[in-house]
Amino acid sequence: MFQIKWTKKALLSFADTLKYWNVHNSSEKYSRKLRKEVEKKEKLIVGNPSVGSLSEIEGVRYVLVDRNFSMYYRVHRDTVEVLAFWDNRRDPEKLPV
Repeated sequence: MFQIKWTKKALLSFADTLKYWNVHNSSEKYSRKLRKEVEKKEKLIVGNPSVGSLSEIEGVRYVLVDRNFSMYYRVHRDTVEVLAFWDNRRDPEKLPV
């Protein structure tokens, strides 16, 4: 079984996204939904790391968390490394991977 590890950059991006939606919506409801979806995707990836779509970056895959967000990751031996939590509405040229 694979272990999941988030990069610092990916964790900060995810945390910033959750904070934004808490303030924007004056509620934690959407943030809780996002966290649950991320947990589901983590379990999916750990169970089958090749489940994600191939990105344009060699060795990097991604899964949609919902229609607006994706998780980019790569596999190293028995570890899945989450490289980015990405808002799909942003310029893909700025993807920090």
